[in-house]
This record gives sequence, structure tokens and C-alpha cells, in this order.
Amino acid sequence: MLDIPKIDAVLRQARRWDMDFPLFGSHSHAHLFRPPLPEEDAAAWEDLMELRLPQDYRQYLAHLGNGGAGPAYGLAPFRCPLRDYFREPAVFSDDQAERFNELSRRWYAQFHEDEDQLYEDYCAETPEERRMDFRDWDEARYRYIENTVAHFLFKSGQLFIANQGCSQDIYLLLSGTHRGFCHGNSTEYDYSYPFWYQSADRRDAITWPQYWEVLTPFEDYFMDYVDRVEQVCRDLTAEKRQQFLRERAQVRDFQSAAKAGDWGGALATLTILEPAALSLKSRSFYLHYEKPLREHLPDRPEVPLFFQKVDKTRRYSAGSEFTTFWCKEDNDDDYPSPRFSDFAATFSETD
Repeated sequence: MLDIPKIDAVLRQARRWDMDFPLFGSHSHAHLFRPPLPEEDAAAWEDLMELRLPQDYRQYLAHLGNGGAGPAYGLAPFRCPLRDYFREPAVFSDDQAERFNELSRRWYAQFHEDEDQLYEDYCAETPEERRMDFRDWDEARYRYIENTVAHFLFKSGQLFIANQGCSQDIYLLLSGTHRGFCHGNSTEYDYSYPFWYQSADRRDAITWPQYWEVLTPFEDYFMDYVDRVEQVCRDLTAEKRQQFLRERAQVRDFQSAAKAGDWGGALATLTILEPAALSLKSRSFYLHYEKPLREHLPDRPEVPLFFQKVDKTRRYSAGSEFTTFWCKEDNDDDYPSPRFSDFAATFSETD
């Protein structure tokens, strides 16, 4: 079972004190949860699917939030998806060991086979009048692998719950001897580390006894994030704490002016700030106000100047390190963006 009191205490501290988001992906959710999943929604899904969600994951959804704070970019919202393949037995199970080994071998092989030689063999064995050209043959081979291998490795009996970055997805097992465990998985071979095994002298398809070592109970997967967040807060220096206290006071001054419609007063707060010296959290906050500031103060050059300086602090061309916020237009997104009102409220939280 998840340690709910500890989670609440640690993340309450993190929402107040972690403003640089040093843990990979934590800027995405800012240690905030989306609203919990209503019990009746979870129960209705379970009845329709004739499945029961693993207890720890169900506890997360009902008592913490339907997506949000968690490892890396956080946990994706559970949208009660109705997929027949959820009912299929997961191959990540002791009673599926032989089948797992075969699927792993076939998945590994497709990335190490000589396609040109395979096509030559196909042509040699197939009468010319029934022979496909290379493009059609390759597409048919791809579909065959998808239906007979990939489907069972990446869909059967498992639920997508998170993305760890790039193409590394996290799935929760819904059946089998390791039901309630999760694992990293990816259809892109460069990231699918679970499906190959490398020793000092060779690389080969992984076997079930080797694979089950990478499976992690959902509780451990989530609580590892909580423990690392707790350490981030412990490691904050007195200097950083003083910086964050100043920034929160500045944000509150800005908020007061904006709520009162005093956009000139809000701008006066910005003009004394140097974006490069601000925390990632504060810059995310002010970026949310770029559009209203430009609309209300179209003739003030200080507005574009401030946000140009913010742009120069971006570590990535898309600026993806900043917190983005939930809106109805992106409510099908797997990334668990927090609500801006919840994010803004953390600048006023106290211990």
C-alpha cells in the first residue's frame, strides 16, 4: 500500500521549496496532482472490462490524483479506456515464461536479421506471378510482426501509465504472477532495453528469468520518486531557500496587481526582475501571463523585452522545460499538466 501520509507531507514541502525542478521531468507536473478519479468511474470501468485495477494504482487514482506527480513527467491520467487487449493474459508472468522467451527472441531477431537476404530467400521460394516487390513484402512483414509479436509485448494485459522521456514508456501489468508490477517498454529498439541482454562477451534476446528482475511493484516505482523528492528538499541550501522566499513574495505582488486589473503595477514587478536569475518555477509562472500582458499593455516595450529575456533562458528550442498547464483543448494529452490555479496557489503555501 502507498504511504499516503508520507506522500502528502513530502509533496507539500516540494510544492513549496522545489522551484528549480532538478529531478528529470518534474517541471512537467511540479509535484501537483490532477483531481482524483471518482470511485464510481473506476468501478464502472472495472465492471465493463471485467478487470480489477491493481490496488496500489487504484489507491493512487482515488486518494492522490488521476495523474500528476510521479517519476519523470509524472503519471498519465487514467481515462477509463475500453480496450479488449487489457483482458488478454500478460506474457510477463511465470506461467508464460516459454511464450515470453519466444516473443523476446523474435523481437530481438527482427532488428538483427539481414532484410535483403530475407527478401532474396522469399523471392527464391515464391513464384514470380505471386511475388511482392520489396516495399509490399517489407510492409507485410512489419504487419506480421506487429500482430504476432509486438501486440503481446506492448499491449496484452498491460496499461500505459507514464512516459520516461523519448520513447521509453511505462506499463502496469493487469494480470499474471506479476500483476501490479510495472516496467519500461518501447517499440523503438534503441530504447527497448528489456528485450536484449548484454554480458561481457555477448548480446542476445533476454529470457524470462533475466527479465523479471526489471519489473518493479507500482508502490516501489512511485515511492522511489517520493524519496528522491524528499532528498531534493533536504539538500536545499539556506541561500536557495532565501531566494525562493523572495521569488514567492514577488509572485504574490504580481498576482495581487493582476487580480486587481492593475497591469501597470504587475509590469512594475517584472521590470525589477532578471529572468536568468529566477527559478524555473517562477519563470513558468510569469510565462503564463505573457498573453494578457501583451493584450493589456500593447505599447509598453518592457513587456516583449522581459519575455525575450525569458526565451533566452530556455535550455531546449521548444522550451519544454517550463511547466505547462491543463486546458480543455489538451485534455487527451498523456502528459499530466497541472491546473494553473493549483500551481499559482503553491506560491502562497506555508509549512
